[in-house]
Amino acid sequence: MSRWLLYNDDVEVASFAVRNSVVVEFTPSKPALLPMQLLRASAEGFTAWLRDRAIDLNNLQHRELMNRLVGSRDRTTLALRTHMFSISDTFTCFEEGEFIPRQALCDPDEQNAASDFILISSDTSLRRLSGATPNASTDGSFTKTWRYEDGAWWLYKLQSAAAARAEVEIFQVLRDCEWAAAEYTYAGRYRKRVRSKNFLRPGEFFEPYDSFRYGFDDPSDDDEVILRNLSGLGPEFERDWRRILLSDALFFNTDRHMRNFGVIRSAHTGKVLRLAPNFDNNQAYDANPGGYSPNLLRMYMAEADGEDRKNLRLLCEVLEKKKILKKALEAGRQYIK
Repeated sequence: MSRWLLYNDDVEVASFAVRNSVVVEFTPSKPALLPMQLLRASAEGFTAWLRDRAIDLNNLQHRELMNRLVGSRDRTTLALRTHMFSISDTFTCFEEGEFIPRQALCDPDEQNAASDFILISSDTSLRRLSGATPNASTDGSFTKTWRYEDGAWWLYKLQSAAAARAEVEIFQVLRDCEWAAAEYTYAGRYRKRVRSKNFLRPGEFFEPYDSFRYGFDDPSDDDEVILRNLSGLGPEFERDWRRILLSDALFFNTDRHMRNFGVIRSAHTGKVLRLAPNFDNNQAYDANPGGYSPNLLRMYMAEADGEDRKNLRLLCEVLEKKKILKKALEAGRQYIK
Protein backbone atom coordinates (compact mmCIF):
# COMPACT_ATOMS: atom_id res chain seq x y z
CA MET A 1 0.00 0.00 0.00
CA SER A 2 1.30 3.47 -0.92
CA ARG A 3 0.37 6.75 0.73
CA TRP A 4 -0.30 9.91 -1.22
CA LEU A 5 -0.93 13.59 -0.50
CA LEU A 6 -3.40 15.80 -2.36
CA TYR A 7 -2.36 19.44 -2.83
CA ASN A 8 -4.23 22.59 -3.82
CA ASP A 9 -1.74 25.09 -5.22
CA ASP A 10 1.08 23.44 -3.25
CA VAL A 11 -0.88 23.37 0.05
CA GLU A 12 -1.60 19.90 1.44
CA VAL A 13 -5.38 19.45 1.67
CA ALA A 14 -5.90 15.68 2.05
CA SER A 15 -4.16 12.32 2.21
CA PHE A 16 -5.11 9.00 0.69
CA ALA A 17 -3.84 5.45 0.42
CA VAL A 18 -3.69 3.26 -2.69
CA ARG A 19 -3.50 -0.52 -2.90
CA ASN A 20 -3.34 -2.24 -6.31
CA SER A 21 -4.59 0.92 -8.09
CA VAL A 22 -7.54 1.17 -5.70
CA VAL A 23 -7.96 4.03 -3.21
CA VAL A 24 -8.62 2.44 0.18
CA GLU A 25 -8.45 5.51 2.43
CA PHE A 26 -9.20 9.22 2.03
CA THR A 27 -8.73 11.81 4.80
CA PRO A 28 -9.27 15.57 4.28
CA SER A 29 -6.99 17.95 6.22
CA LYS A 30 -8.16 21.33 4.82
CA PRO A 31 -11.81 20.89 3.81
CA ALA A 32 -12.26 24.56 2.81
CA LEU A 33 -9.78 24.10 -0.04
CA LEU A 34 -11.35 20.92 -1.41
CA PRO A 35 -13.89 20.57 -4.21
CA MET A 36 -17.38 20.35 -2.71
CA GLN A 37 -17.67 16.83 -4.07
CA LEU A 38 -14.93 15.69 -1.68
CA LEU A 39 -16.11 17.29 1.57
CA ARG A 40 -17.84 14.12 2.76
CA ALA A 41 -16.44 11.69 0.21
CA SER A 42 -15.51 8.11 1.03
CA ALA A 43 -12.52 6.41 -0.55
CA GLU A 44 -14.87 5.26 -3.29
CA GLY A 45 -16.15 8.80 -3.87
CA PHE A 46 -12.63 10.17 -4.01
CA THR A 47 -11.73 7.47 -6.54
CA ALA A 48 -14.52 8.66 -8.83
CA TRP A 49 -13.21 12.23 -8.68
CA LEU A 50 -9.62 11.08 -9.24
CA ARG A 51 -10.49 8.90 -12.24
CA ASP A 52 -12.34 11.80 -13.88
CA ARG A 53 -9.00 13.60 -13.97
CA ALA A 54 -7.37 10.98 -16.19
CA ILE A 55 -7.01 11.71 -19.88
CA ASP A 56 -10.03 10.69 -21.95
CA LEU A 57 -9.25 7.42 -23.74
CA ASN A 58 -12.06 7.50 -26.29
CA ASN A 59 -9.69 9.15 -28.76
CA LEU A 60 -6.99 7.23 -30.61
CA GLN A 61 -4.38 9.97 -30.21
CA HIS A 62 -4.94 10.09 -26.45
CA ARG A 63 -4.69 6.31 -26.13
CA GLU A 64 -1.49 6.21 -28.14
CA LEU A 65 0.08 8.99 -26.06
CA MET A 66 -0.71 7.21 -22.82
CA ASN A 67 0.50 3.86 -24.12
CA ARG A 68 3.85 5.39 -25.06
CA LEU A 69 4.37 7.57 -21.99
CA VAL A 70 2.66 5.70 -19.17
CA GLY A 71 2.13 2.19 -20.51
CA SER A 72 -1.28 1.82 -18.91
CA ARG A 73 -4.93 2.52 -19.62
CA ASP A 74 -6.08 2.23 -16.02
CA ARG A 75 -7.62 5.60 -15.21
CA THR A 76 -6.45 5.61 -11.59
CA THR A 77 -2.89 4.84 -12.68
CA LEU A 78 -3.02 7.53 -15.36
CA ALA A 79 -4.23 10.16 -12.91
CA LEU A 80 -1.57 9.30 -10.32
CA ARG A 81 1.28 9.04 -12.82
CA THR A 82 0.43 12.47 -14.25
CA HIS A 83 0.08 13.88 -10.70
CA MET A 84 -3.53 14.80 -11.54
CA PHE A 85 -2.19 18.04 -13.03
CA SER A 86 -4.63 20.11 -15.07
CA ILE A 87 -4.49 23.65 -16.42
CA SER A 88 -8.14 24.13 -15.43
CA ASP A 89 -7.54 23.84 -11.68
CA THR A 90 -4.79 23.87 -9.07
CA PHE A 91 -4.84 20.30 -7.70
CA THR A 92 -1.91 17.89 -7.81
CA CYS A 93 -0.92 14.73 -5.94
CA PHE A 94 2.35 13.08 -4.94
CA GLU A 95 3.35 9.96 -3.11
CA GLU A 96 4.61 10.70 0.40
CA GLY A 97 8.23 11.88 0.31
CA GLU A 98 7.92 13.25 -3.23
CA PHE A 99 6.89 16.76 -4.21
CA ILE A 100 7.32 19.19 -7.11
CA PRO A 101 5.83 22.71 -6.92
CA ARG A 102 2.92 23.05 -9.31
CA GLN A 103 4.56 25.89 -11.21
CA ALA A 104 7.51 23.65 -12.03
CA LEU A 105 5.49 20.53 -12.76
CA CYS A 106 4.39 21.22 -16.32
CA ASP A 107 7.12 22.38 -18.68
CA PRO A 108 5.59 24.30 -21.64
CA ASP A 109 8.09 22.89 -24.17
CA GLU A 110 7.42 19.32 -23.09
CA GLN A 111 3.67 19.87 -23.11
CA ASN A 112 3.84 21.36 -26.60
CA ALA A 113 5.78 18.29 -27.72
CA ALA A 114 2.98 16.08 -26.41
CA SER A 115 0.38 18.24 -28.12
CA ASP A 116 2.31 17.93 -31.39
CA PHE A 117 1.88 14.18 -31.10
CA ILE A 118 -1.87 14.56 -30.53
CA LEU A 119 -2.46 17.22 -33.20
CA ILE A 120 -0.19 16.03 -36.01
CA SER A 121 0.82 12.50 -34.92
CA SER A 122 4.47 13.53 -34.73
CA ASP A 123 6.39 10.59 -33.28
CA THR A 124 9.59 12.63 -33.29
CA SER A 125 8.04 15.14 -30.89
CA LEU A 126 7.99 12.52 -28.13
CA ARG A 127 11.77 12.41 -28.16
CA ARG A 128 11.69 15.83 -26.52
CA LEU A 129 9.85 14.45 -23.49
CA SER A 130 11.74 13.38 -20.38
CA GLY A 131 8.75 11.52 -18.93
CA ALA A 132 4.98 11.33 -18.82
CA THR A 133 3.47 14.73 -19.45
CA PRO A 134 1.75 15.93 -16.28
CA ASN A 135 -0.78 17.89 -18.30
CA ALA A 136 -2.57 14.86 -19.71
CA SER A 137 -5.78 15.17 -17.71
CA THR A 138 -8.17 16.51 -20.34
CA ASP A 139 -11.50 14.72 -20.71
CA GLY A 140 -14.30 15.18 -23.22
CA SER A 141 -15.73 13.70 -26.38
CA PHE A 142 -13.38 15.51 -28.77
CA THR A 143 -9.64 15.27 -29.27
CA LYS A 144 -8.12 17.99 -27.09
CA THR A 145 -4.73 19.14 -25.95
CA TRP A 146 -3.24 22.14 -24.15
CA ARG A 147 -0.52 24.28 -25.76
CA TYR A 148 1.48 27.20 -24.39
CA GLU A 149 1.44 30.03 -26.94
CA ASP A 150 1.56 33.82 -26.89
CA GLY A 151 2.31 33.83 -23.16
CA ALA A 152 -0.80 31.83 -22.22
CA TRP A 153 -2.24 28.30 -22.15
CA TRP A 154 -4.69 27.45 -24.93
CA LEU A 155 -6.90 24.38 -25.21
CA TYR A 156 -6.86 23.07 -28.78
CA LYS A 157 -9.81 21.04 -29.98
CA LEU A 158 -10.27 19.03 -33.19
CA GLN A 159 -13.87 18.93 -34.40
CA SER A 160 -16.17 19.53 -37.37
CA ALA A 161 -16.24 22.83 -39.25
CA ALA A 162 -19.79 23.47 -37.98
CA ALA A 163 -18.70 22.94 -34.37
CA ALA A 164 -15.68 25.21 -34.77
CA ARG A 165 -17.83 27.91 -36.37
CA ALA A 166 -20.39 27.73 -33.56
CA GLU A 167 -17.78 28.18 -30.84
CA VAL A 168 -15.93 31.03 -32.55
CA GLU A 169 -18.98 32.99 -33.69
CA ILE A 170 -20.95 32.59 -30.45
CA PHE A 171 -17.89 33.83 -28.55
CA GLN A 172 -17.69 36.87 -30.84
CA VAL A 173 -21.33 37.73 -30.12
CA LEU A 174 -21.00 37.28 -26.35
CA ARG A 175 -17.78 39.31 -26.32
CA ASP A 176 -19.47 42.18 -28.13
CA CYS A 177 -22.30 42.03 -25.57
CA GLU A 178 -19.56 42.35 -22.90
CA TRP A 179 -20.73 39.11 -21.29
CA ALA A 180 -18.34 36.66 -19.64
CA ALA A 181 -17.25 34.15 -22.29
CA ALA A 182 -14.20 31.98 -22.89
CA GLU A 183 -12.15 33.20 -25.86
CA TYR A 184 -12.27 31.00 -28.98
CA THR A 185 -10.30 31.51 -32.18
CA TYR A 186 -9.70 29.38 -35.26
CA ALA A 187 -6.39 27.53 -35.35
CA GLY A 188 -5.47 26.50 -38.88
CA ARG A 189 -6.80 27.46 -42.29
CA TYR A 190 -9.29 24.60 -42.62
CA ARG A 191 -11.38 25.87 -39.69
CA LYS A 192 -11.88 22.46 -38.14
CA ARG A 193 -9.63 23.31 -35.22
CA VAL A 194 -10.18 25.92 -32.52
CA ARG A 195 -8.20 27.05 -29.54
CA SER A 196 -9.65 28.44 -26.31
CA LYS A 197 -7.67 30.61 -23.91
CA ASN A 198 -7.39 29.52 -20.28
CA PHE A 199 -9.80 31.75 -18.36
CA LEU A 200 -8.25 31.25 -14.90
CA ARG A 201 -6.09 33.79 -13.10
CA PRO A 202 -3.18 32.77 -10.83
CA GLY A 203 -4.41 31.18 -7.59
CA GLU A 204 -7.83 30.21 -8.98
CA PHE A 205 -9.43 26.90 -9.88
CA PHE A 206 -12.48 25.92 -11.88
CA GLU A 207 -14.99 23.62 -10.21
CA PRO A 208 -17.68 22.16 -12.48
CA TYR A 209 -21.21 22.33 -11.15
CA ASP A 210 -21.30 18.53 -11.13
CA SER A 211 -18.90 18.74 -8.17
CA PHE A 212 -19.87 22.12 -6.72
CA ARG A 213 -23.55 21.15 -6.32
CA TYR A 214 -22.67 19.00 -3.27
CA GLY A 215 -22.16 22.19 -1.30
CA PHE A 216 -25.93 22.88 -1.46
CA ASP A 217 -28.76 21.30 0.52
CA ASP A 218 -30.32 20.14 -2.74
CA PRO A 219 -27.70 18.83 -5.21
CA SER A 220 -30.21 17.58 -7.78
CA ASP A 221 -29.93 18.42 -11.48
CA ASP A 222 -33.36 20.03 -11.69
CA ASP A 223 -33.19 23.29 -13.68
CA GLU A 224 -35.09 25.31 -11.08
CA VAL A 225 -32.87 23.98 -8.30
CA ILE A 226 -29.71 24.93 -10.21
CA LEU A 227 -31.02 28.45 -10.78
CA ARG A 228 -32.00 28.79 -7.11
CA ASN A 229 -28.63 27.47 -5.91
CA LEU A 230 -26.57 29.75 -8.14
CA SER A 231 -28.80 32.76 -7.45
CA GLY A 232 -28.21 32.24 -3.73
CA LEU A 233 -24.53 33.01 -4.30
CA GLY A 234 -25.34 36.60 -5.24
CA PRO A 235 -27.08 38.69 -7.91
CA GLU A 236 -24.11 38.61 -10.27
CA PHE A 237 -24.23 34.79 -10.28
CA GLU A 238 -27.92 34.81 -11.19
CA ARG A 239 -27.31 37.43 -13.88
CA ASP A 240 -24.48 35.50 -15.52
CA TRP A 241 -26.25 32.13 -15.30
CA ARG A 242 -29.41 33.52 -16.92
CA ARG A 243 -27.27 35.00 -19.70
CA ILE A 244 -25.83 31.53 -20.34
CA LEU A 245 -29.31 30.00 -20.38
CA LEU A 246 -30.60 32.64 -22.81
CA SER A 247 -27.58 32.20 -25.06
CA ASP A 248 -28.11 28.43 -25.07
CA ALA A 249 -31.76 28.93 -25.99
CA LEU A 250 -31.05 31.39 -28.80
CA PHE A 251 -28.20 29.39 -30.32
CA PHE A 252 -29.83 26.01 -29.62
CA ASN A 253 -27.12 24.56 -27.38
CA THR A 254 -28.73 21.48 -25.85
CA ASP A 255 -25.47 20.19 -24.37
CA ARG A 256 -25.16 22.36 -21.24
CA HIS A 257 -24.50 19.43 -18.92
CA MET A 258 -23.18 19.84 -15.38
CA ARG A 259 -19.52 19.58 -16.33
CA ASN A 260 -19.46 22.41 -18.84
CA PHE A 261 -20.49 25.14 -16.44
CA GLY A 262 -19.41 25.88 -12.92
CA VAL A 263 -17.68 28.36 -10.64
CA ILE A 264 -14.24 29.88 -10.15
CA ARG A 265 -12.87 29.53 -6.62
CA SER A 266 -9.80 30.85 -4.79
CA ALA A 267 -7.15 28.19 -4.30
CA HIS A 268 -5.96 30.05 -1.20
CA THR A 269 -9.24 30.51 0.69
CA GLY A 270 -11.77 28.32 -1.13
CA LYS A 271 -14.03 31.34 -1.61
CA VAL A 272 -16.35 31.30 -4.62
CA LEU A 273 -15.24 34.24 -6.76
CA ARG A 274 -17.54 34.20 -9.79
CA LEU A 275 -19.41 32.03 -12.25
CA ALA A 276 -17.19 30.51 -14.91
CA PRO A 277 -17.55 32.19 -18.30
CA ASN A 278 -19.73 30.72 -21.02
CA PHE A 279 -17.74 27.96 -22.75
CA ASP A 280 -18.22 24.78 -24.79
CA ASN A 281 -20.72 25.67 -27.52
CA ASN A 282 -19.52 23.10 -30.04
CA GLN A 283 -22.91 21.39 -30.26
CA ALA A 284 -24.85 24.60 -30.78
CA TYR A 285 -26.43 26.17 -33.87
CA ASP A 286 -25.81 24.06 -37.03
CA ALA A 287 -23.47 21.79 -35.03
CA ASN A 288 -26.40 20.62 -32.91
CA PRO A 289 -26.98 16.93 -33.74
CA GLY A 290 -30.56 17.74 -34.76
CA GLY A 291 -29.72 20.92 -36.66
CA TYR A 292 -30.81 24.39 -35.60
CA SER A 293 -34.28 24.87 -34.10
CA PRO A 294 -35.97 27.93 -32.51
CA ASN A 295 -37.96 25.70 -30.15
CA LEU A 296 -35.61 26.07 -27.18
CA LEU A 297 -35.85 29.85 -27.39
CA ARG A 298 -39.64 29.64 -27.65
CA MET A 299 -39.82 27.62 -24.44
CA TYR A 300 -37.38 29.93 -22.66
CA MET A 301 -39.18 33.13 -23.65
CA ALA A 302 -42.54 31.74 -22.50
CA GLU A 303 -41.35 32.47 -18.94
CA ALA A 304 -39.01 35.36 -19.71
CA ASP A 305 -39.01 38.61 -17.74
CA GLY A 306 -38.02 42.12 -18.71
CA GLU A 307 -34.32 41.49 -18.12
CA ASP A 308 -34.40 38.47 -20.44
CA ARG A 309 -36.03 40.52 -23.19
CA LYS A 310 -33.49 43.29 -22.73
CA ASN A 311 -30.68 40.76 -23.01
CA LEU A 312 -32.22 39.14 -26.08
CA ARG A 313 -32.50 42.56 -27.73
CA LEU A 314 -28.80 43.15 -27.10
CA LEU A 315 -27.90 39.76 -28.59
CA CYS A 316 -29.97 40.50 -31.69
CA GLU A 317 -28.42 43.96 -32.09
CA VAL A 318 -24.96 42.39 -32.13
CA LEU A 319 -26.08 39.70 -34.57
CA GLU A 320 -27.45 42.41 -36.89
CA LYS A 321 -24.10 44.22 -36.88
CA LYS A 322 -21.95 41.12 -37.31
CA LYS A 323 -24.21 39.45 -39.89
CA ILE A 324 -23.55 35.95 -38.53
CA LEU A 325 -25.72 33.16 -37.09
CA LYS A 326 -28.65 34.46 -39.14
CA LYS A 327 -31.10 31.74 -38.18
CA ALA A 328 -30.68 32.66 -34.53
CA LEU A 329 -31.30 36.31 -35.39
CA GLU A 330 -34.53 35.43 -37.19
CA ALA A 331 -35.69 33.41 -34.18
CA GLY A 332 -34.83 36.18 -31.72
CA ARG A 333 -36.55 38.95 -33.66
CA GLN A 334 -39.96 37.45 -32.90
CA TYR A 335 -39.64 38.31 -29.20
CA ILE A 336 -38.24 41.86 -29.31
CA LYS A 337 -40.77 43.65 -31.51
